[in-house]
Amino acid sequence: MAMIEQNISGVKLEKLRQKAEKKTKFLWKMPKVVFVICLLLSMLKPRNIGLFLIFAKGEGIDTGTVLTGILMILGEVMVAFCMAALAFAIYMLFFWKKTYNLFNDNYKNKYVLLKIREVPGFLNLKYVAKQGISFQELSKVKLLPGSAESFFVSQDYFEGIYDTIRFRSSTVETYEPNNSSLAVFEGQVICFSSFHEFKISETAIQIFPKKQNSKMKDMTFHEKVETESEAFNSMFSVFAQDEHNAFYILTPEVMEDIMEFYKIIDNNIYIVFYDRYMYLGCEQMRNPFNAQVDVPIEEQSKKIGMATELIQKARNILIHMENP
Repeated sequence: MAMIEQNISGVKLEKLRQKAEKKTKFLWKMPKVVFVICLLLSMLKPRNIGLFLIFAKGEGIDTGTVLTGILMILGEVMVAFCMAALAFAIYMLFFWKKTYNLFNDNYKNKYVLLKIREVPGFLNLKYVAKQGISFQELSKVKLLPGSAESFFVSQDYFEGIYDTIRFRSSTVETYEPNNSSLAVFEGQVICFSSFHEFKISETAIQIFPKKQNSKMKDMTFHEKVETESEAFNSMFSVFAQDEHNAFYILTPEVMEDIMEFYKIIDNNIYIVFYDRYMYLGCEQMRNPFNAQVDVPIEEQSKKIGMATELIQKARNILIHMENP
């Protein structure tokens, strides 16, 4: 897919959102109305009127009549439910979907890039909604919990330069292989490259919160590392391919930066240093790039800013890498 760089104004996008919001509200109201109308019409059928009169008079009622009445009522309810579901599906496929996709595609492929470019310090930005950082790349460095490619989703890819450092980022979701509805990670993954001209991590170093040990079971490198910082050890688990390399990279200043970032984000983070790269995974409850029909565009643009703010704060971890 080619990188899309067209722009769209917030005013025009807000009009598209309002159209999508109206159709979304109708999409959810319409099946209820169809269900009620179908039930009312069913009551006007001669056989149902006759049955109602029998029950009203209370004469000639036996077990068979009662069962027949119950089955007829259940049948009418099921027919009404099916009609409501059919109406919902038809409206969604032929009316709502086109309007929503027009709004969502413009939001993701045009507006997101426009808003990111407004943030000072970012250069050479590109954004692709349906592209992401690959499963193969992240599994190679063992960054995140979740070991099955079929239960891995990555999208909302954007790349560029921030404060002289090149980065790549995407939203990522991983799920339990035995329960595809149970997410083990939802958030943003960032890869910073060439953080120092000379200092590189010759082997991989893996850092994640201690409380996530169960999620990362069987996904860690073989060397368990205890750093010289008790505060850092109490917060994080560190695994490496080479213990000496871990001490080389995790200087007191770098560990302090990681702890500060962890406190600011106030959510689980996963970090891997490898070669000239720093991989960073930050859990988030909501994808900042997903368009919402019930939230004004001006408010949604603030969430896009949150994604760039995450990159700005993560960049600080590399300051002491550049200036040891």
